[in-house]
Amino acid sequence: MDNYTLFLLKTDRKFNITQLIGNLSWSDNIDTLGTQLTFDMARNRDDLYLKNYDLVEIGDKLILKNNSKEIFRGVITDVVWNRYSKGITAFDYAIYLNKSKTIKQFKNIQASEAIRQLCGVFNIPIGNVDTITTPITKIYKDKTIAEIIKDMLFQAENELDIKYRLEMREGKIYIKEYIDLEVDPIFKTKSQQFKILNVIGNINKSQSIQEMKNSVLVSSKDEEDVRVVESVKDETNIAKYGLLQEVLSAQDKDESQTNNIAKNKLKELNRVHEDISLNLLGSDLLRAGRIIPLNNDDFDLKGKYLIKSSNHSCNNNIHKTNITIQGVE
Repeated sequence: MDNYTLFLLKTDRKFNITQLIGNLSWSDNIDTLGTQLTFDMARNRDDLYLKNYDLVEIGDKLILKNNSKEIFRGVITDVVWNRYSKGITAFDYAIYLNKSKTIKQFKNIQASEAIRQLCGVFNIPIGNVDTITTPITKIYKDKTIAEIIKDMLFQAENELDIKYRLEMREGKIYIKEYIDLEVDPIFKTKSQQFKILNVIGNINKSQSIQEMKNSVLVSSKDEEDVRVVESVKDETNIAKYGLLQEVLSAQDKDESQTNNIAKNKLKELNRVHEDISLNLLGSDLLRAGRIIPLNNDDFDLKGKYLIKSSNHSCNNNIHKTNITIQGVE
């Protein structure tokens, strides 16, 4: 059974503020590093009891736990004051990656080692970074730490055909392959248990080919001699949907790397794009970047799906989750 507790951490004290809050929610997104947490907190300066607990300030730390498991750890970034309440917004420690900029040069160093060096300079604790062999040779200027890391992962994904999930957990950075993160959560009560994905509350699904690309050209970056150095296409798809083409540029890449970049981009874009959202019973396992199995005939959802975003809410101890997903091969 879920049992959420929210702790407020001041410089020298720790407060359990669970009974003073409402509208607790947290969310994450595969395109945005970090988790956001929001809640409302009761306040009344005329009430002596509540006055003593009107403690929340910008910069304070928060820890959300479900039973003994830590779900969120972060810092309060925004406070909206009302007569009888405060609206609180907090982000996990990825906010320091998203907001801090730097100038950094790397010369032919493995992406995973470059990431470790970058985290070391900014005192960012590392939980785990998978070995990523893609060599990084680049000067980064006026970029946030998150932008630099994402660019390295982008280069690696194009070259190695491996996608990675970048996230913060318990104040530490983790970078792992998506394939390692499959979940199939179970809802438990005192008398029964069942798989959450077998009792989906509501499904919304739409399809579009507006973002489809069934042909990819890779050109040189030499401004004096621009030419196509690689071309891949799906003739069957072109015959069905018409030619939809993407153009990329390559710099300092050998023939095999250029071919991989073109093939991986075609593999990524050569599909009917779907927007799918599910309303579910709540589970802490349902986070952006996780893979879930589905078998639903009504909406033709079969196979494995990547969670693009998750939105959790907990009111009156009832935990609900809404997720958006996309199919994976």
